[in-house]
Order: sequence, then C-alpha cells, then structure tokens
Amino acid sequence: MGIVFLYLLRHVDCLTQSSSQSYKDVVVQSTLSYIDTWYKTATLSKIAEDFHQSLSVLSKMIKQTTGFTFQELLQRKRFQKAVMLLVEFDLPIEEIAVAVGYENQSYFYRKFKERYGMTPRKYRLEHKNDRTIRI
Repeated sequence: MGIVFLYLLRHVDCLTQSSSQSYKDVVVQSTLSYIDTWYKTATLSKIAEDFHQSLSVLSKMIKQTTGFTFQELLQRKRFQKAVMLLVEFDLPIEEIAVAVGYENQSYFYRKFKERYGMTPRKYRLEHKNDRTIRI
C-alpha cells in the first residue's frame, strides 16, 4: 500500500495536469461545436454559464487552445456561412447579413470588406461560378 501511495505522490502533478488539459479540450471543443450550431446568436456568456466558468477564464482557455478569441472564431464562422450564401443563392445581401447574425448592416459590410478586400456584392460577382469558397 505504501508503494502505491508513493507512486501517486510522484505522479499527482501529471494526473492534475492531464485532467485539466482534458477539461480544457472538452470546453474548447464544445465551444467550437456551439459556434458551428448557434453562430447566429452565439454568446460567450452562454458557454461560460453552461460550464460554470468566468468569462475571463473561458476566454483565456479558448485563446490559448485555438489561437483565436471567441469573437474571432464566431466572426470566421459567420463569414464562412455568408460567403456560401452569397455564392450559392441570390438572396439580398441584407438578408444574408441578418441570416448569419449581423443586425447592423454597415458593420457587416465594413467587416466583410476588411476580411475579403471587397464588398459582399463584388465578392458575389467575382465568385458566382467559383465553387471554391475562400474563408
């Protein structure tokens, strides 16, 4: 029994680090799944509440694991969907913005142009027949 106790004492740091790493991975994977499903209305506070974490701790976990903030991940997903809708459907751009979670049209246009170097309309015209979507 003493040998088992000594072994556990020597390896407790590894066990603690491993379980916290697993927890962090579960939280981040759940966050990514949540964004994939609920990108239109996703909030960091909802995930923090579900995992009983503070916003700052959760933000740090996400940033350390993915290299991106929650907002950056969310924006990437929203634009991925917006680009798909622009290329594959003839929906008005304003409807696409709302469909992916942007109520403020000018903010959507500004962020889209920052990301792709062109307006959504120009992107649609240039990529209409192009099925390889740039994310």
